[in-house]
Amino acid sequence: METIRTDRVVAMIVKTFFRYFTLGIVEQDKGGMDTLEPRDIKRMMLEHYEDVSAVFNKEAFYIFARMNYDMDHLQQKLKTFITPATTYMDLVRLACKTDAFYNCMVEEYKRNFEFLLAGHLATQEEHDSMFTRCEALGVMEHAMAVELTADIMNKAYAAARELRTDKRG
Repeated sequence: METIRTDRVVAMIVKTFFRYFTLGIVEQDKGGMDTLEPRDIKRMMLEHYEDVSAVFNKEAFYIFARMNYDMDHLQQKLKTFITPATTYMDLVRLACKTDAFYNCMVEEYKRNFEFLLAGHLATQEEHDSMFTRCEALGVMEHAMAVELTADIMNKAYAAARELRTDKRG
């Protein structure tokens, strides 16, 4: 079984979310990221400032829960955890399971959001040199990492497209 460091996977999942959520928002206006100036990207994404975190929390919950729990254990935890006041942010915190995982994810979220507010996304080189390292997270199966990254890609893109359609009427 081939493995990959979990901190690298967390970073890639967050980066992938931001890339495909942004693509889903901007491509409907001017044909894609390559045709936009940083100020255009920044403007469009500021229009969706609150949507970014809402969609991330909703979609990341499932991804991070799959990384940290078997489904039977998660279902048992959710039965006692969920109340009428539970938010997706609360669920993401639960899905992260440990402070180390949660802190790694938060740092990656902040880093990617800062790039977005500057009007661009992290290049692969920037990502590789800057992602939050946390060896304490250990390793996970490479095939599952690929599956989860593809899953967040599809969900982020679809959610952004739906937001754009909803706002256009």
